[in-house]
Amino acid sequence: MQSDRKERKRAPLFVLLAVAAAAVMLAILLRSPVSAVSKSRDTVEENCELIQTLRYTRCGHEVVRRVRADKEYKGCTLQQMQQAFAEWDITSFSASEIEMSRELPLYCPEHLVVLPDGAGMLGVYENHYGDGYALRTPLDISIAALPESVRETVHLGIGFAGEQEIESWLETLES
Repeated sequence: MQSDRKERKRAPLFVLLAVAAAAVMLAILLRSPVSAVSKSRDTVEENCELIQTLRYTRCGHEVVRRVRADKEYKGCTLQQMQQAFAEWDITSFSASEIEMSRELPLYCPEHLVVLPDGAGMLGVYENHYGDGYALRTPLDISIAALPESVRETVHLGIGFAGEQEIESWLETLES
C-alpha cells in the first residue's frame, strides 16, 4: 500500500519531466533557421518548387516568386542548396518545395528609378529581373548639372511610381 502511494506521487513528476523535455525540444526546433518539417536526408526532387521572397529595402515592398529548381539541383541536400544559394536564407526545406528569402538594397519592380550611369549621366531604370536594374530610358542630364542637395540622393537612386512622377520631378529641377 505504501508502495502504491510512492508510485502515485512519482507519476506527476514523470509527466512534468516529459512536458519539460517536450517544451525544450519545441524551443530548439522553433529557433532553427530551417523548419522542423525538413529532414536531413531529404534531397531535392525533379520539379521542386523554389518559393523566393524578395524584400526591397529602398521601397519596403516584398515580392514572392515561384520558380522550378533547375535540373542540376536534383538530388541536392539542404547543405548543398545552402551553398548554392548562399545569398538567400533558406527557411523551409523539403524534397518538393524550398522556401527562401533575401533582402536587396533596391527598389522593387513596381518602381522606376532615376540613377546615374558609370559616366555620370542620368537614366530611368527599372527592376526588370528582381535583383538588378535595366536601363529603360537614357536622360540627357549629367549628375554634375544637378544641385548639390540632389546629387547624393540621385546617386543612390530615386524611386518613382511612374513616368508622370519622373516628368514632374525633372520639371522642378529645371525651375
